Amino acid sequence: MRLRYKTTNEEFISQGFNVHAISEVLTGDDSVYIKDLNVYLEKTSPPGWKDLRQAFKDKDVIIDNYNTTFREPLNEQERAQGYYD
Repeated sequence: MRLRYKTTNEEFISQGFNVHAISEVLTGDDSVYIKDLNVYLEKTSPPGWKDLRQAFKDKDVIIDNYNTTFREPLNEQERAQGYYD
């Protein structure tokens, strides 16, 4: 997923959590807190940037059932259950 830092607007691609920390997303070289990121949502209308914490709350972004990766839900069933297999 396309993510960007709120402070610098620097973009990067990731969809994985740091499994050794709480509420951190892998950035490639490091990890950063979810609260410091925006996510680009392609399946919303209109597509655009959203606070990553809010995207999780609204189920615009969901986790896998192992809580290691995240993505946009593919259908309403995934959105309703809040995770994917």
